[in-house]
Amino acid sequence: MLKVGIITGSTRPNRKSLDVAKWVLEAARKRSDAAYELVDIKDFELPLLDEPIPPSMGKYQQPHTKRWAAKIASLDAFVFVSPEYNHGIPAALKNAIDFLFAEWNHKAAGFVSYGAVGGARAVEH
Repeated sequence: MLKVGIITGSTRPNRKSLDVAKWVLEAARKRSDAAYELVDIKDFELPLLDEPIPPSMGKYQQPHTKRWAAKIASLDAFVFVSPEYNHGIPAALKNAIDFLFAEWNHKAAGFVSYGAVGGARAVEH
């Protein structure tokens, strides 16, 4: 069965992305054609990118990166749930994406965003 990760896009205190992600998860679980899982980037405690070797090499050194890579590698597709911060995605989401390379490749992705103009600029980013 297809495994889809619903990934939160913010780690900010009092963030709304967790509530929106839970709503998406609840709606998604009404389907029977895939398994859905909430993936909260805050749980991985990723610092600013601190890998000494470029992610495209796949030679992760840091324990937090290895844990994050294992989670993303285990998924077949993603739904990113992200607020719009200053016409783009939050730095925490960009950082989490930049930590990895091959784990994202050849997998479907969708977006749920919200903000002043419905989050459109974050999705364009």
